[in-house]
Amino acid sequence: MIVKIPVGSNELSWTVRLGNHGLDRDVVEGQVPHPTPRVLTSGEELGGHDLAWLVIERLEGKPVSGDLSERSLTGLLRAAVEFQARAERGKGAFGAPPPTPDWEKALDDSRQWVRDNHIENASRWKSALQGVQKLLPRLVARWEAREMNAWCHGDLHPGNVMHMPAEEGHPDRCVLIDLALTHAGHWVEDAVYLEHLFWGHEDKLFGVKPVKQMRKLRKDRGLRVGEEDSVLADIKRLLVASTTPSFLTVGGDSLHAHGALVVAEDLVKRLSGV
Repeated sequence: MIVKIPVGSNELSWTVRLGNHGLDRDVVEGQVPHPTPRVLTSGEELGGHDLAWLVIERLEGKPVSGDLSERSLTGLLRAAVEFQARAERGKGAFGAPPPTPDWEKALDDSRQWVRDNHIENASRWKSALQGVQKLLPRLVARWEAREMNAWCHGDLHPGNVMHMPAEEGHPDRCVLIDLALTHAGHWVEDAVYLEHLFWGHEDKLFGVKPVKQMRKLRKDRGLRVGEEDSVLADIKRLLVASTTPSFLTVGGDSLHAHGALVVAEDLVKRLSGV
């Protein structure tokens, strides 16, 4: 077992609510694997103090980040969709999403970084960011008007997902951990977040396309998908790609930065008529 302390209220609530299931390896072939760890016990106080804590099962296997493959990444997406399905069950209205990032400031920070540092492809970045600036008010308004149709994990990176290979009688499965940032949103948020981590390193996705595959898995699971999903995914991609320089450090991942630039250049053209 693993003891986690302290734990924020959001993580405590979601982990406990989704963790009321059987033992880790009680899932047999033909059953849908649990997408979150089993909670053994939990509390909101410790020693008379307001200090939340969790005791969860210790999961065998390793993080997907240390076990990247088509199988593990597909399992990650399956677990994410099952998480969305179980989170939606009995929770009621989705409510408001977290506060919107200040995209205009982030874009200004990106332009400042490009000006102040010897970044590769500086002239291309300047041109791309200028194009984004013209589109920004309209794109942000479109993004803000998106339907709230999912409980997003909020930090869906391979280090937050455990992969357990199949054993005799038990299926290959992935389990999501660290639910602290779970929030109401649109399902493309998690998919685009995962995808953007591999910009410039697309070979490590082994052909898996997070947005396309998550949409199919949601549809197969009976969860909502919409006609605007592709446009919303592109808007989110462009917002993330264009603000990538604001998060760079000197000597950072140049391949990732170049991948973000290629995405930004492509989407400025594609979204100009949206």
